[in-house]
Amino acid sequence: MVLMSLENVFKKVTFLLGAGASVGAGCLSSPSMLIELKKGIQLLDKPDDNGKYSKYKELQNQFEEIYNFIVASLRYQYSLKDSRNTINYTINIEDFVMVLKQIIDREFIVPYPLVGNWNDKITKWELSNNEEDVFIAFLNYIIYELTTSWTDFDVRKGKSLLKPFKDILNLSERFKMNIFTLNYDLLFEQIINNPTEQLIENGFSKQSVSSEEIINVWLEGVFNDNNSSAKINLFKLHGSLNWEYDTEKELILEKEEVIKDKEPLIIFGSANKMLSFDPFLFILSEFRKKLHDSTIIVVIGYSFHDKYINNLLIQQLQQSDNKLMIVVDPDPLDKDEKNFVKELENIQTLKTINDLINFKKANPEKIRIEPIKALKFYKDYFGNKAEKLKKIIKETEKDEIIFK
Repeated sequence: MVLMSLENVFKKVTFLLGAGASVGAGCLSSPSMLIELKKGIQLLDKPDDNGKYSKYKELQNQFEEIYNFIVASLRYQYSLKDSRNTINYTINIEDFVMVLKQIIDREFIVPYPLVGNWNDKITKWELSNNEEDVFIAFLNYIIYELTTSWTDFDVRKGKSLLKPFKDILNLSERFKMNIFTLNYDLLFEQIINNPTEQLIENGFSKQSVSSEEIINVWLEGVFNDNNSSAKINLFKLHGSLNWEYDTEKELILEKEEVIKDKEPLIIFGSANKMLSFDPFLFILSEFRKKLHDSTIIVVIGYSFHDKYINNLLIQQLQQSDNKLMIVVDPDPLDKDEKNFVKELENIQTLKTINDLINFKKANPEKIRIEPIKALKFYKDYFGNKAEKLKKIIKETEKDEIIFK
C-alpha cells in the first residue's frame, strides 16, 4: 500500500475529458454527430411517432445539398493541407458547423468584393427560400439536434459509467478533483449531484435579484469555498448546454435545464476556441495552472484535434521531467507512445487560418497510452482508494525526490 491521502492524490492529478468520456453513457462523439446529421436530414420528409412532420421538411433537399457540398469541400481542403496523407483525420460536426458559420458570416469576416459571388451554389441556395435564410435555418436545425438528441444520455448507462466516481466521492476523506471537460453535456451534474448534496462545483452561485427572482450566476470565487461539500471542481472549457448570456443584465447564467429554443453559450463549430471573457477565460487560465501544478495529467476520450489544447498539454509536459500524461482511449492516435507523438506532431503541423505558433515536440517517455474505455479506467484507477494512481504518482516523482 502506498501511503498518500486522497487530498494529496487529487492535488497532483488533473483530468481532461473529451467526447469519448461521455460515449459510454450514450452521448455521441463529434464524428458520430455528423453521421447522425446526415441520417436526420434524410428523415425530414417522414412523420415522427405522433404523425407530425418537422418544420424543416420543405428544406430537406437544400439541407442535403448543402451537407454534401460542405463535406466535399472539407475533404478537399484537408487533402490539400495534408498532401502526404500523414494524418488519419475524420471530419466531425465541429468542422462542419465552422464552415456553415463562415458561410453565414462571410460578409462580416471577408471584404464584400471578395465574396460577392463567392460560389454560384451558395447564391442559388440563398435565393431558393424567400422566407428564411436557408443557412441560418440549417444551423438552427443542427443546434436543435445537438441539444435535444446528440448530447442526451441514458441515465442507467450514466450511473454505471460514473459509479467509480460515486464510490470514491462517498469516502469520508476530504479532497477535490479537478476535472476539465470539452463536452457540453450535463452528465456529471445530473448523475453526481443530488437534491440534498452538491458534490460538484461548476462556478455558478444562486443570487437573489429580487424577492421573486433568483438566478444562478457565474461567480469564480465559489471554487475556493472551504465550506463547500463539493469534491469535484468541474471546469467546462467549451461551455455548457444550460449556459446562456443574458443580454439585458450582461451576465452569464446557468439554467436548470438544457436550453433548447436557442443556441446555448457554447464554443461550437468555431475556429476561435478562446473567448476573452469569463467563464471561458478564467477556466482556460485555471486549466493552465492546474496542468502546471500536476504530476499526472489524465486525458480521457480526447481526439487531440484542438490545437490550442494540445499547445497547453505539450508545453506543460516540457516544463518538468516529473510529469506524465496518461492517454485513455480505446482507439488512440496510436497505441505506441513514439508513434502517438508522431501523429500528434502531424496534427500540430497542419496549418489553419488562426495558427501562429503550435508546439509540436512531446516526449514519448512522458506519455502512457491506456487503450481502454473510460469505465475500465475509472474502475482500475479509482478502486482501492485510488491505489493505482498513488503508485503512478510515486513512480513519476521519484527522481525529483532523490535530488531534493
